[in-house]
Amino acid sequence: MQYSAIQLCSDGGIARHEDTQEVANVPVGNFESFEDAINQACLDLTCTHLHKGVISKGIGKGGYMLVTTQELGEV
Repeated sequence: MQYSAIQLCSDGGIARHEDTQEVANVPVGNFESFEDAINQACLDLTCTHLHKGVISKGIGKGGYMLVTTQELGEV
């Protein structure tokens, strides 16, 4: 399954492009399991997994929420 990481602001909101309002995201890749995708996203984005696919760059620095590409289309 294909995964992407949705960029989160430091206040927990979803970052969007200023003009198009498209959700800011980073493709993570194709993985057999959600856990494998989380581990790779943490390595690629230099983050720490917090809970259920939410990964953090550090206190007050924002982070990402890992989703499938299908879920990304719904956001």
